[in-house]
Amino acid sequence: MAYYPSRVGETPIETVDISLFITETSDSLADLERLRSGQALVRALHNLGFVKVAGHGIEKHEIETAFAWTKKLFDLPYEDKMRAPHPPSSMPHRGYSGIGKEKVYSPADVEANGAVANPAKALRKISDFKESYEIGSEDDPVQQNIWLPDDILPDFRRRMADLYKRMCGVSEALLQAICVGLGLNDEERTALDRLISYRHCQLRLLHYPAISKDRLQNDLIARLPSHTDWGTFTILFQDGGGGLELKNPQSQEYLHAEPEDETIILNIGDMLQRFTNDYFISASHRVSIPKADRVPETGIPARYSIPFFTTPDFTHVVETLPRFVTTETPCKYEPVRFDEYGASVSKYQYEGNDS
Repeated sequence: MAYYPSRVGETPIETVDISLFITETSDSLADLERLRSGQALVRALHNLGFVKVAGHGIEKHEIETAFAWTKKLFDLPYEDKMRAPHPPSSMPHRGYSGIGKEKVYSPADVEANGAVANPAKALRKISDFKESYEIGSEDDPVQQNIWLPDDILPDFRRRMADLYKRMCGVSEALLQAICVGLGLNDEERTALDRLISYRHCQLRLLHYPAISKDRLQNDLIARLPSHTDWGTFTILFQDGGGGLELKNPQSQEYLHAEPEDETIILNIGDMLQRFTNDYFISASHRVSIPKADRVPETGIPARYSIPFFTTPDFTHVVETLPRFVTTETPCKYEPVRFDEYGASVSKYQYEGNDS
């Protein structure tokens, strides 16, 4: 925790309780509190593009169990993890990726390397020191899951399929809160609902291995460079190790997302930014590595996190909602089909796509 202090002078990341969107209570007082909660969520997301969320309905023991299974997975020998290998290209985005296989980047990174003969190789000069496992819906017709054999990690498939469903429920509550906070009518709510298809979302298990002080001093190394998520929004559980930083769109400085028990991070993705014509800004974020002179001789410990990415159907065309287009704020975005947008922004994510 001491490695990652909050930036001096920055406003702490706000926490909003959405518990009234999880329960079935319905009376005039509950409706008023639900409205206030939704408006608080929308206000926080409008100001920064991200917020901490409490009252999301997933209990502390469930979160601890999810992290325990994540650790079990990544503690397996490499040969066992490679029984469920991610393919060399970005589709299907499923299964296990070893350390350095995936490269995360921003449009600015691509632009900065646009003049070189091989931008994919240039982007990989500093590899991402992490490993991951990607999981989707068992009903996804486009990307089928790539599971470990049951004898490698018994019960893992069932546990992760259940966690995926739980995260779909949290996503639905958050979508409802955003709808209430924005005051959308029925037609607008239908358009918002189409930004999430629960057969196309993605659950990701992440492990950032420990890094020695010697390696920090002598090697070029990164955990996760600055980027935005290209779906609708992202929900994140993180362990107590710290390191997640989100960019304040006003000050352009990064704000450390201090881990807190039983809260999740919610950040806006590119599709919701386009849908709202920049009323919500897609949150730029990274997982940082502290400077070597701030690290003890033992180095920095491993870090685990579990993000859940919400997305539309692959063929869905995302258009800006008319209520966000005015004379003062003309439309900034052309309609875009989600799979075509994703293919464009993830072109160099895996080496099989580099050519």
